[in-house]
Amino acid sequence: MASVASGAGLALMLAIGGCAQPPPLMRSTGTSLVAAETAFALPAPGGPAVTAVLERRFANATQQDILLSTSAHTPGQNMLRVQIFGPVDTAAAGESRLREGYLPLSNIGSEIRQALPGIRMQTSPYYVQNKYGPFGYAAGRSASGDTCLYGWQRISSTGVTQTWIGNKGSIQVRLRICDQNAPEQKLLDVMYGYTITSYFKTGNWNPYGEPPPPEASLGKPGQPIYPVGVSRFETVTTPPAATQQPRRTAHAPRQVLAEPQPTLPAPVGPTVPPPPGTAPIARASGQPAVAPITESSKAAGTGTVPIVPPPPCAATDGSRTCN
Repeated sequence: MASVASGAGLALMLAIGGCAQPPPLMRSTGTSLVAAETAFALPAPGGPAVTAVLERRFANATQQDILLSTSAHTPGQNMLRVQIFGPVDTAAAGESRLREGYLPLSNIGSEIRQALPGIRMQTSPYYVQNKYGPFGYAAGRSASGDTCLYGWQRISSTGVTQTWIGNKGSIQVRLRICDQNAPEQKLLDVMYGYTITSYFKTGNWNPYGEPPPPEASLGKPGQPIYPVGVSRFETVTTPPAATQQPRRTAHAPRQVLAEPQPTLPAPVGPTVPPPPGTAPIARASGQPAVAPITESSKAAGTGTVPIVPPPPCAATDGSRTCN
């Protein structure tokens, strides 16, 4: 009887051992390489390109280090770090937790020294904000001549907008970037242009808060609103004022034609040649020149050589004939 019981127990143990699944293989760091299309945030078009995305899961958040392209000589990697706090998957979550909340300036200084060691960074005293709200940044120059910038921002609904059941969660953003040629303003554009692309699909997760109400002047009488860039005396169809000189078209050089000389009428009657041995009389200005008659000269319209009659003589002796 005892042998039967021991045999049954052995068979049960073998059956349990055969049905048991092997334990899952876990990574000690909890960091994995994911596709660039799954990045929590993307820079603006034309900004630094995304080269790789490292993801790590925590007990209360999921963090991504979005690595950006760089041309700097400063050691380190350009990076946009995004931490999303919310209802994480407990099966894939890690055991450690991330610190959530606003950081004092002393902690920001520690982060800057850790991200950019050996570089003297100066915190900006100006108030700045992007489409997600206010943020801070510090800028400096490395020994190799690179311009470096470190930016930080926390996106969270605060005050009366956050309730027990709604508007929960937050997003923390860190930017570490250096460039050999870009100025500080160009690097600061990355903080203005990035876009958060991921969220938790739940009704109570909303770190952005309620949308702002419309302007108080909308729809009220006595509050005229004009098109942007158009004054009250202009309309949309009014052509813009000319700000440039009229364009000149190159023309061919103008040709000045000689004035035609007036045609003088032909002389009337026979032309009398000058006496032999005398030079022709110079004509006055505007008078036609008198050419000597040659055998080839012909009267106008006759075709024959003109005959000049002799001058009449006066008879002194009463005769009617003259020599």
